Order: sequence, then structure tokens, then C-alpha cells
Amino acid sequence: MAEQMRSVDRMVKMFSEDPSLITRLKTDPDPLPVLKETAERSKEASWVGDVLLFRIAVVVLGALALIAALGSIGLVIAGKTTPEVLVSLGSAAVGALVGLFAPSPAGK
Repeated sequence: MAEQMRSVDRMVKMFSEDPSLITRLKTDPDPLPVLKETAERSKEASWVGDVLLFRIAVVVLGALALIAALGSIGLVIAGKTTPEVLVSLGSAAVGALVGLFAPSPAGK
């Protein structure tokens, strides 16, 4: 239900930002296709194609993986045991990076 609300909110925003949509809605004898087209466009994820967000995620996850790896190596050199939380953070960061670069099954 929350996803539908977001789509509706985005659809309203699209109508308020594009006066030509309102004109088409008013002048078209059958406004249903205009509503359907706008609804389909509003369902698209807003972050799709956002290169900046993708780069930030890659940098943060990569830095976390490197910090965990270097921290583990440093602790082993110092003769101490590596905490499990450091290993799990590094593993999660690497797994998330792999997930970002893996092709989406929905995209096929």
C-alpha cells in the first residue's frame, strides 16, 4: 500500500510540474490513456539512472571493505585476533558490491 501512495504522490507531482499533461488531460476526449501513461512513468524508480547515487554507494562500500581488510591484516600483524564484527562488515560490504555489479534478473 505504501508503494501505491508513493506512485500516486509522484503522479501528482508530474502533473503539477508539467502543464502540458494537464492540458492533454483536459482536451483529450478520452483522458484514460493520459492517466495510464503518467501512472506507468510514475511507477519507475526515481533512483534508476542516478549515476551519482551509484558512485556514492560504490565508494562507501569499497572503503568499508578496504578498511575491514586492512584492519584485519593490521590486527593479525600485531598478534591480535580479528573481531568477528570486522569480518562480517567486510563480508557484507563485498557482498553488497557484488550485488551492485551483478545484472538484474528483471532487466533481462
